[in-house]
Amino acid sequence: MVEIRIKKTAGRTWANAQTKDFITPSFLKDVGELLVEMIVYEAGKDFAKQGSGKTPVGAPEGIPGTVAFFDSFKYRVFAQKSLVEVYSTWPQIEQILEGRRPYPMEWLTQQAGVSRVPMAQPDGTVLIRSTPVTASEAWIHPGFNKHTFVRRGYEKARRRMTKMLADQVTKVLKGMPIA
Repeated sequence: MVEIRIKKTAGRTWANAQTKDFITPSFLKDVGELLVEMIVYEAGKDFAKQGSGKTPVGAPEGIPGTVAFFDSFKYRVFAQKSLVEVYSTWPQIEQILEGRRPYPMEWLTQQAGVSRVPMAQPDGTVLIRSTPVTASEAWIHPGFNKHTFVRRGYEKARRRMTKMLADQVTKVLKGMPIA
């Protein structure tokens, strides 16, 4: 007759593995980097479409073409909560993401105390424009289109995160004894 004895193993085993064994601060950092990378990639795609004929000339677009805008996306890891937060330090990010309808710029009037406005041109020259006299004649800002690059970037990253998590679980379990 054969007798089978199960040897009790000290420490973590497959049977008593917990979420914190898989979702480590290092793993969360990788997730944060991936999320920012995909969001910035999608924002870059939207920026590339601006003025390319895919949006009408003069239509409100809203994504700045500066390195500072793309560098404004960052992430924070909250390891205790197994949470990654992506944020942007760009001042008008909410308007870009939510969109904004055209609105009168009543603060740029002679009535508000602004008689002239310097406007830098792409070639480096500066055009000085006189402002309207009253708020009822104020210039109309074209507003901003609503942009969905954050949602699209998240969806793209989520598909990759599924594989990342599977790889992480495999890696951790390979290092643990079977109970």
